[in-house]
Amino acid sequence: MLEDQSTAARIELTQLHATTCLSMTQFINGRHCPKLAHSIVHQLGLLLAHPQLAQVSDSRELYRQLLEHWQKVAAQLREQREPRPVYH
Repeated sequence: MLEDQSTAARIELTQLHATTCLSMTQFINGRHCPKLAHSIVHQLGLLLAHPQLAQVSDSRELYRQLLEHWQKVAAQLREQREPRPVYH
């Protein structure tokens, strides 16, 4: 039973990684959507919180750096979409 849980957790981690990579690829290929950037930030947060990742410090560091980068991207896109106040 414990082995089944471990296998399921690895599959979940692999699927989450693949989904995150696909989202980043879509963004890089021209779909510069703020919602997509926010989704990438969320997915990276899930990856960092995944219990299977706790055992692999190099992967955690990579995902942490990616999270910081995508948080900046998402913030920049949010700023671009927010209307600027007009003073007369």
